[in-house]
Amino acid sequence: MNDYLIQLHRDDCLWAELMVPGARLNEVREELAQRFPSSEGFSLRVQQRKEQRRIVECGPEGIRLLGVQYQYLEHEEA
Repeated sequence: MNDYLIQLHRDDCLWAELMVPGARLNEVREELAQRFPSSEGFSLRVQQRKEQRRIVECGPEGIRLLGVQYQYLEHEEA
């Protein structure tokens, strides 16, 4: 499943960030564009979250996931 990071900017200053599942991306992006129009200085930036690396620990109890590092890539359709 793909997750997306939507950043809302006003006059090139970050106002908010939202993590959105891929299935809701278009709906949320359209809603934000309506509520925060570019005519008032707002813009949206969309990035796709990709898993880059998993950090694991191996011990007597087995393998345990300690964390996941993500990479954010510019979304072409933004």
